[in-house]
Amino acid sequence: MSEHTSNKNAPKYAVIKQELIQKIQSGELAPGAELPSESDLISIYQVSRVTVRRAIDELYHQGYIDKMQGKRACVKQIAKLQELASVFSYTEEIIRQGMTPSREVLVSDLRICSAEEAEKLQLQKADPVFHLERIYYADGHPLCYTATTLPYQIFRDIETYNFKENSLYKILEEVYHVEITTTSLKLKAIAAHDKLARHLNIEKNTPLLYSNGLTFGIQQEKEIPIELFTNHYLTTQFEYSLLQTRRPGGFQ
Repeated sequence: MSEHTSNKNAPKYAVIKQELIQKIQSGELAPGAELPSESDLISIYQVSRVTVRRAIDELYHQGYIDKMQGKRACVKQIAKLQELASVFSYTEEIIRQGMTPSREVLVSDLRICSAEEAEKLQLQKADPVFHLERIYYADGHPLCYTATTLPYQIFRDIETYNFKENSLYKILEEVYHVEITTTSLKLKAIAAHDKLARHLNIEKNTPLLYSNGLTFGIQQEKEIPIELFTNHYLTTQFEYSLLQTRRPGGFQ
């Protein structure tokens, strides 16, 4: 064991953790690289599986690695910066960051609007809506779980489009000729529950950025609400920036 550390009094899990951190910081383990398997670490350091798992858990909680269900832990990728001040589709943002987008459709159906949807989308009771739930991937890695609801009276026959292959915003703009203008957005941090963890292929309680909001667009020269949505973002690939301006006359 002494060949792995000069601090003989350090707990064994701390020795493993520190040596892996050194390899990450030196570039020996590059972003995206897999860590040695648990079995390999047990053999190298002559420790128990519990000790190895504690070292890996600490690396995860300190932000050095990512863990996904059924896969070996890997070095955390450097997050790309996304501006929250601009309205981009998920496809546009992924491409803008130099990655390849893909999608998985979980739900695509028509139903009667809920009370909240009627209020936010300015619908009548029992008006139909189109509901779409998808997972977005960037370079094959899960990025976000999104659910969106659209007023069907504006977007007739939208259920006929293949949203595994098509960008929603591209269809709205190019087929339905709606000019997307603004989004009203709320953000908060949450922990992934079982369903989200399963769909995003992450550990339960992994931190996510949750957002919900309302998108507006111009149709027939009138700005109207066109989309009610919720998103659950992984923050391992993107970081999010927001420019704030101090108003004159503060400090009152």
